[in-house]
Amino acid sequence: MATQVRPDVEQAQIDAAFHLETEGNGIIAENKRHGMPKELFFVWFAAVLTYTGVVTGQLFTSLGLNVWESMIVVLLCSFSFAVLGIVCGTGPKAGTVTLTISRAAFGVHGNKVPAFFSWLTAVGWESVTMVLTVWAILSLAQYVGLPSTGVGPTVIALMITLILTYTVPILGHATLITMQRILAFVLGICAVIVVFAVLPSVHWGFAPPIQNMAAHGPFPTFLLALSIGLASTFYGWVNFAADYSRYLPVQTPTRRIVGATFWGGGVASFVMMGLGVVLGTFVNPNAFSSNPVMAIAKAIPAWAAIPFLLAVVIGDICANYLNAYSSGMSFLSMGIRLKRYWAVTIDGIICTAIGVYALFFSTNFVSFFQNFLDLMITVMGPWAAIYLVHHFLVKGRYDAQALVESGPGSAYWYTGGINWRAMVSFVIGVAATFFTANSALWVSPLSTAWFGGADLTAFAAPIVTGIVYFVLAPKSNVGANHQVKAKAS
Repeated sequence: MATQVRPDVEQAQIDAAFHLETEGNGIIAENKRHGMPKELFFVWFAAVLTYTGVVTGQLFTSLGLNVWESMIVVLLCSFSFAVLGIVCGTGPKAGTVTLTISRAAFGVHGNKVPAFFSWLTAVGWESVTMVLTVWAILSLAQYVGLPSTGVGPTVIALMITLILTYTVPILGHATLITMQRILAFVLGICAVIVVFAVLPSVHWGFAPPIQNMAAHGPFPTFLLALSIGLASTFYGWVNFAADYSRYLPVQTPTRRIVGATFWGGGVASFVMMGLGVVLGTFVNPNAFSSNPVMAIAKAIPAWAAIPFLLAVVIGDICANYLNAYSSGMSFLSMGIRLKRYWAVTIDGIICTAIGVYALFFSTNFVSFFQNFLDLMITVMGPWAAIYLVHHFLVKGRYDAQALVESGPGSAYWYTGGINWRAMVSFVIGVAATFFTANSALWVSPLSTAWFGGADLTAFAAPIVTGIVYFVLAPKSNVGANHQVKAKAS
């Protein structure tokens, strides 16, 4: 039954394409819900069909896996989008964004910790993707005979990237949904052209010597690659998932949301990470490390170079639509009172500063990218496990009004605004993730002594954290009396 909404609240919930969205992380009233699950296919297809997937796929062969071992990793990473779809399904049920729904598990104040890390990782993704976009624009300029080296062209490319990246997230949800649907078709055409151009050059028998593997043997190296892959797929998007489904009607079947998310993100992930794997069999690794975009553009047939570079530019901009929009939502979920579009603007300023560092001062951007993924999964993996376990414990029912209440009257106040059971589980999960890591930032003695150098962070996070929280969490159905009430942020 739809909730009566005050006129001032209705005015605060404008969501129309190419109009400024005025709603932040408040609850979307039932009579303001709109859209269908199929729109999520385009959201995730366009966001995931990006060059960051190519970079990740190329890492698998550089770690020492052969083509077929790498493709199994790619397939498993693609399947992870089905789990992402479950997180997407929480949006219509609660009516708000992912990191505000997270208050149900962590408490009003306790949730500020994962919200901060979510914001930090989103800003990191924005910065990484921004740099890749700049490189693609410069490479495209070189192919058409325009200036493409030096400070001047780089600054111009950066300015173009900023305009293309932040206009849509500032306008908001409906504009983002519309642009993702349009650009998904463009990206799909470009991707097909590039795939057919690359296939004749692939060395299908590519198999590095075992002594060159990053871990101690094929299986530990396989687990290491899978951890990296999951960090850039499921764990890379999980803190955004409900942000783009929260406007769907509350009765929307979760299975349809899961299906749209899986096919959109899973297919795109398989194509781009698989492309990275096969490119890793013949692209010069030193050139790739220096400038991965230009290295690939020069390695593929000339007739496919421009479609490839267009796919990089458009794809990374589509990914950054989500990064920028959701980083603003995580910012608001920390309890900071600010208009949504100003939160996006602040993120843009911070990301520009990080991008300038990566473009003008960093000597090895691929290492920077890998280090960032390692850092992200340490905290976002345990958070995701708690989020999902709590969702199943309460059977997907939330007290929507309590999610946006900040005082002791909230059903999610717990003890002083903190659910200590969740916080203890989170800390234990972070420790378990930290001590099973084998990364550029940190190699755990346990990884080398017990696990053959394998990185188990992607597995320790859900298993250890999930079990601990399941044991500690109360089994009562918090939020069973679910009502969606509009409350503007």
